[in-house]
Amino acid sequence: MPQPRLVVAINRLKKRYKLRTYHFELGFVFLFLAVVAFISKKGWIEWVGVFAVYFSFAHATVAERLAEVQAREKEVTNKATVECFYKLEKYFYAKELCWCVYFFVLGAWSALAGVFIFLIYPMWRKWWRKYN
Repeated sequence: MPQPRLVVAINRLKKRYKLRTYHFELGFVFLFLAVVAFISKKGWIEWVGVFAVYFSFAHATVAERLAEVQAREKEVTNKATVECFYKLEKYFYAKELCWCVYFFVLGAWSALAGVFIFLIYPMWRKWWRKYN
């Protein structure tokens, strides 16, 4: 199966500049959130939201990678180091649903954009892993 152009482009940039996939993920997320903050025109408090979402996303990228390792370990050895790793997904969707309602009611647009980012991230990772 040929790799999509985005995968090829990112892999070339990773190799050329000695970067990791998460560098691209974090860069994209920050740019997306910065655009939302500029559009919202809510000032400094919106930027607090931008950085809160950004660092939460950075945390989530590590958690996602740890879950991937645990899933592979379970496949190979039939036992995971962290037995409850499979609960990450259930808790993840529950918290994002709650945050979505909360941020929408508050009009916290950067945080709401963060919910969107968090919801598409697992799909991105599955797609990325399909080719890498």
